[in-house]
Amino acid sequence: MTFKLSNIVTAEEMYRQDVKASARACVEEGGGIWVGIQSGTLVLFNSKKTGSTLALKTTEITPEAVRRRIKNSNEQFRRASMG
Repeated sequence: MTFKLSNIVTAEEMYRQDVKASARACVEEGGGIWVGIQSGTLVLFNSKKTGSTLALKTTEITPEAVRRRIKNSNEQFRRASMG
């Protein structure tokens, strides 16, 4: 079996598109605002409440993880604004 470089490049691009689509769906389902993927390893999203930009590793992204990260960030933001 021979591999063509163009097939490998196409496969990698398709993989990246799948990762991006999956990450975006997790962010939206988790209640965040999609920002993007940084350096192929960090999923960036904003809290709707505070506008803070948050991140999770692409290997850790789930809707539940997004909700938890937003909740923790919003709580830290609330504490800091009261102090």
